[in-house]
Amino acid sequence: MVKKFSIEFKQQSVDYALSNAHLSISKLANHLGVGKSTLDKWIRQLSPNKTSRRELTAEQQRIMALEKEIKELKMANDILKKAHVHIINNPSR
Repeated sequence: MVKKFSIEFKQQSVDYALSNAHLSISKLANHLGVGKSTLDKWIRQLSPNKTSRRELTAEQQRIMALEKEIKELKMANDILKKAHVHIINNPSR
């Protein structure tokens, strides 16, 4: 059964999502009792800039950059670990 939501509920949901940009759309949708794609669609349709991209604070942007850097460093570290094992097990040089 398809749920019908009022335009007021949709707009309040979008406002809530935009004011809580630090939370993921999945968490917001779960809190509101709607699907992630539904909330994303509402944000794209009803937000002033017509995009589901929400404004991030400088602190949030810094956190995202640091998380990305950590991920990249972990990947590089894993590559080095695997290369070290390979070199130790194949000392042909």
